[in-house]
Amino acid sequence: MDINELFETRALIAVAEQLPSAGTFLQDTFFSGEETSDSEHVDIEVIKGKRKLAPFVSPKVEGKVVRSAAKSLRSYKPAYIKQKWPTEATDIISRGDRVFYADSRSLADRVAEVTAREIAEHKENVIRRIEWMAAKALTTGKIEVKGDGVEEVIDFGFDGSQFVVLTDNTWEQNSADPLAQMREWRRERVRAGGIAPDVAVMGSDAIDAFLNRIGEKLDMRRVDRGLIDPSVLPKGVTYWGYVKEIATDIYSYDEYYVDDDGTEKPMVPAKGVIYGSSRTQSKRVYGAIKDLKALVATKFFIKSWEEEDPSVRYMLMQSAPLVVPVEVDAFMYATVLA
Repeated sequence: MDINELFETRALIAVAEQLPSAGTFLQDTFFSGEETSDSEHVDIEVIKGKRKLAPFVSPKVEGKVVRSAAKSLRSYKPAYIKQKWPTEATDIISRGDRVFYADSRSLADRVAEVTAREIAEHKENVIRRIEWMAAKALTTGKIEVKGDGVEEVIDFGFDGSQFVVLTDNTWEQNSADPLAQMREWRRERVRAGGIAPDVAVMGSDAIDAFLNRIGEKLDMRRVDRGLIDPSVLPKGVTYWGYVKEIATDIYSYDEYYVDDDGTEKPMVPAKGVIYGSSRTQSKRVYGAIKDLKALVATKFFIKSWEEEDPSVRYMLMQSAPLVVPVEVDAFMYATVLA
């Protein structure tokens, strides 16, 4: 293969799609759907509200017009991500065969290896940002998009009942009854939107307190039957068992990220619990790539070009991702420790 063919846009996108990426536990659990769009804005039908009964009418009169109050069409503008870097593969090309190597791989093979490694690193950054977006959507009901030339807030319309801060009977107290509290939260979510939460994702301190209170009630038969394989869970994820009383799988998530201010923070706050349903229509959407060379809708768009003076080859990765909790009433977030 000609080395220049390795840097063609189609080849670079194909590499990005094949490479593994950073942890996507929150995305895969709560936003399992995916779609791409060639529009700047993405229209999503959000489902929120009470469940109505169909009206009774006589078969001899015309049907009754029923207005749907539970669905609304919202237009979201996905966040935009651009990462540009000078590729180290250029160093290999410039050295050519004059450098001694211990194996017999071709120059093209070496360039492909370095290029794939660079793409993997930057793809991981994008995936981690999407996981951050999922965490923010689930713990705050909104996503703040701040960066060079952009400062926006994407609000998904969560209401106050979906955010609980315990002041009495916090989980470190002997009087606490986490199962009774979660049972009530589950009822509230069913009452609000008709969908029962079935997954709880806990921060590091919250899971410790939870295990201290009701650890003996956790059922691991799902692991024994092979329904859940702990060995294939994403990094930072631990499965603790199933609680029959509330029909909920319990996980902890110890994944971290470096925030824009340089501080390391957990995806799920240490004292927090995300409680939601894995069976909603919530999804990851990818908007249009604003590039003249982007001819198709895609999750990741990569291109490469050379600068003559000074001589350098740049690569640019672009993505326009957004996570959207379609059935917003199916989720809640609780701070369970003082």
